[in-house]
Amino acid sequence: MDPESHHRIGKLGRTWGHLGELRLHLEAMSPEEIEDHGSLFVDIEGQQVPFFFTSIREHGREGTLIKFDEIDDPQAAAFLVGREVYVPPGLLTDGSDESWDPESLVGLLVVDREAGEVGEVNALDGTKRNPLLVVQHGEEEVLIPLADDLIEGIDAEEGILLVKLPPGLLDLNRGA
Repeated sequence: MDPESHHRIGKLGRTWGHLGELRLHLEAMSPEEIEDHGSLFVDIEGQQVPFFFTSIREHGREGTLIKFDEIDDPQAAAFLVGREVYVPPGLLTDGSDESWDPESLVGLLVVDREAGEVGEVNALDGTKRNPLLVVQHGEEEVLIPLADDLIEGIDAEEGILLVKLPPGLLDLNRGA
């Protein structure tokens, strides 16, 4: 998805402790709403860069603390202090037009920008962190990662999920 469609949910505060945790000042979400997602986007010089996190938790008067992967000390974490934090629209659960439930994709016709009609979404598979769309493509089932950067749009009225699949993904699913 287009990074400009991401929603600001807060800002990273000072480091906390000796393991590289940061205070996270959330404005639009609770830690419970994002803990299963596993990643957030952090604005670095105008670019929204994905950062995976290993934990997010409430900690008394310190508020919300977050621990990003591969950031293991306060010096490394200091680079992120004061930066804005974003989530993709699919993560929102506030009932706005831009929020959606992955289960609502079942039944939509998947249309790729290059390949055209791919097929209908029959089910979801995978894990919460790595969900997959199960798409009926002719006689075969095709697995497509449910990744924000692959989804270009959803037309609920027409029942279409517009995607931009990486080259070779359909061939990979065929075992070619």
